[in-house]
Order: sequence, then C-alpha cells, then structure tokens
Amino acid sequence: MNKTYAAKKFSKALINTVDISAVPRVIEELDAFSGLIDADRRFKLLFLSQIFSEEEKKKALDRILSHMKASPQGAKFLTLIITQGVVAAIKEIISASFHIYEERMKKVTAEVASPVALDENYSNRLKAVLRTMTNKEVEIESRLDPSLIGGFIVKIGSTVYDSSLKGQLQLLKAELTR
Repeated sequence: MNKTYAAKKFSKALINTVDISAVPRVIEELDAFSGLIDADRRFKLLFLSQIFSEEEKKKALDRILSHMKASPQGAKFLTLIITQGVVAAIKEIISASFHIYEERMKKVTAEVASPVALDENYSNRLKAVLRTMTNKEVEIESRLDPSLIGGFIVKIGSTVYDSSLKGQLQLLKAELTR
C-alpha cells in the first residue's frame, strides 16, 4: 500500500473512530512512537521489517506503550497500524490526521515568517485578520527569517500572502526585466 493512500485511509479511520477531544493526544502518541522509530534503528528494523512475527511486534509494542503511558485509543490505533503493516507511513498518517482534525475543528495553522519576532499585540491583530479571511480559528506558528528585510510572509495551507520587502523587491525586479 503506498504511503499517500495509507495516510488517507488510516487518518480517516483515526478521526472517525476516536473521540474528537482525544485526537490531539493520539496524534502526539503517534508522533512519539514515530520519533522512537527514527531514533533507534533497532526499533525501525523490528517494526518495519518482515523478519519479526506479528506476535513479537505486538509484545514489543505492549512494552513500549506501557512505558509511554499511551491512552487506550492511541494503543489501539498503533496496534492497528502495525498489524496492517503501514508503520512506514506513520509520518504521513500523523500529518493527514492533523489536517483532518483541524478541518473538523474549523482550525487552521498559519506559518508566519518575519525578520523580527512578532509581539503579542501584533500577533493577536494578525490572528483576527486571518480569522476573518478564513472563517476559521487561527493558530500562528512564527519563525524568524532575517532575509525578509521587512514585512512578513503568511502561509495557510497552500496559500501564501507575501508582504515582505524581499518579495516586493523580487516582484519589482521581475517587472523591470520584462
């Protein structure tokens, strides 16, 4: 099964079977498990290869889950992913689940790049404007990008709003070179 197909199928299964209020915790647990696999190649070999039996994988997973103090929903979903053999697509499943969750909750994440850190007042004003534009609750993820010189770039999904000085200079350059 390809990763994109698995991500769609299993993220829908997660959202439709887990109580919506528990989804963020289950996603965090999936992310923690994914980090564990990335951090230790022995775990990657155990859960991604065909060398070990389902029983051996289940036994190892049970021990890991007890140390993680995973929720029953998270444990059940991780078991499903492992028994169905789609652990290789766990990052894609996490990403797709997060996006579906945000869509259901009428939330959106805006990635804001600016040359300086945004103060709380400006960040709140930006949230209000973006909330009006998207008709969704907006969460802002800020990152610094000194190359922008001034202004900022906002990315929501696949839509980019570029009000940076760097972007304006690039537009001017493109106009002048025509």
